[in-house]
Order: sequence, then C-alpha cells, then structure tokens
Amino acid sequence: MSLLDQLKGLPRAPQPAIAARELWITFIGSIVGIGITAALAFKWNCPMLLGPFGATAVLVYGAYKAPLAQPRNVMLGHFLGALMGVAVYDFFGLTWWSLALGVTLTIIFMMATYSMHPPAGATAYVAIQTGGLGVGYAYIINPVLLGAFVLLLTAVIINKAGKRDFPSSWW
Repeated sequence: MSLLDQLKGLPRAPQPAIAARELWITFIGSIVGIGITAALAFKWNCPMLLGPFGATAVLVYGAYKAPLAQPRNVMLGHFLGALMGVAVYDFFGLTWWSLALGVTLTIIFMMATYSMHPPAGATAYVAIQTGGLGVGYAYIINPVLLGAFVLLLTAVIINKAGKRDFPSSWW
C-alpha cells in the first residue's frame, strides 16, 4: 500500500466542502491585501512584518467569521503587540527572555481586553527582534496599525462585494 493510499484512507476533518466561489473571494482579498502590505513593507524596509500580516490575512479573508478575525481583535491585538514589543525592547533590549516577555505580555493584555488575535504575538516578537525598526514607538502607527488597517479595509470591501458577512461585529 502506497503512502498516497494511506493518506487517502485517513479520516477527513468534519467540515463541509468549501465552494469555489468562497475560494475565489478569499484569493482576491488575500492577493490584494497582502500585495498592498507587502509593497509597503518593502518600501519601509521591514519585510519581517509580513509574517504577522500573513497570519492576519488567513483570518480576515479565510476564517472571516471567527471572533479572532473581527476588526476589534485585529486592530487592538496588533496595537497591544506593537506596544508591548517596543516597550519591552526599550527597557530590556533584545534577549531570549525579552522576546518571551514581550509575547507573553501581549497575550495577557489581549486576554484582559478581550481582543485575542494570534498574529499580534508575532507583531510583538518582530518589534523586539528589529528594535521597532529603529523608529521606537512610531512603529506602532507605521507600519503596524497602518498595515492592519489596510488588511481590514481590503477585507471589508472584498468580503462585502462577495456578499460575505464581514465583519460580524465592529467593536
């Protein structure tokens, strides 16, 4: 029995088939949103930020019904991640434990504010790893909040045009 046959024999995840239309809406939203943020990231010389934005794209274009994908979670989560990351770097610099502290504080603050957005943990990590791109607290506004806003705006426009219910709540 070949590996492919063994893989085909595994049980499928209990989810319905995804319509081609849904895939196309997700494709268009993601290519536009990530395209814009990638162009800006390269212009700002911060391609590392594409990691957190790529994860946000999965949520706002692919899992758009999830609470983690709603505007409040995206904006507040990335804000907290950037703030914690820059503050931890400002106080402690780049060490293995400052990376751990920055991400952990981001998680705690997101939990306390009901704004859980997993990619924001990566935003904190990138802030510490790059020293806030050398721009300090301005990193929070540009590129983080500006990039998150571009992804959200694109998601709202593409999802509404595709007749998908996004966002399900604004704040």
